[in-house]
Amino acid sequence: MNGTQDREAALLREELAQLLETLKHNREKVPLNVLKTKYKKGYSGLCADIKRRASDYAGKIALSGLRIHRDYLDEAVAIVNGTIEQSGILKQLSRAAFSHQDIAEFDSLAGTLREKILADLEPFYARHLALYITQECLENPDIPPLIYCVASHCFWQDGKWLPLELYKAGSVRPQEKEKSA
Repeated sequence: MNGTQDREAALLREELAQLLETLKHNREKVPLNVLKTKYKKGYSGLCADIKRRASDYAGKIALSGLRIHRDYLDEAVAIVNGTIEQSGILKQLSRAAFSHQDIAEFDSLAGTLREKILADLEPFYARHLALYITQECLENPDIPPLIYCVASHCFWQDGKWLPLELYKAGSVRPQEKEKSA
């Protein structure tokens, strides 16, 4: 995540943690049947707020930083949705929030969901790899072409994926710097 996404995730986490503490406090002090009848409006509102914040926070954690070009969006969304459905983690996230009121458990489950999504997207990205031949590659056969993922618009550089816009902004491969020196 970048700095803005980190702050957004931290804010969502803090809001969710506060809501879960409120739910925990209410359930410790008032029987559930009373919460659902006498305090129905407030209790329902609290549960709706938790559901909204939990969904936003889990989505931020699980999907943050995923890059998918719009031409490949349908294929990738099907993979992500399939992973979410097959994992059973949504029910566990709900339990962590509503039954346990445990933000640490929620964090762990959201992280696990992210790992599963990334693992299931790996073959998708691998199917959409290409070699990107720069002018430098054509002029100097010692400079290998770049590995490019058309589905994410990223280049493989220094053991990580570099977004196309960063590459175009002037990021140069180390071997190219060495050759020009």
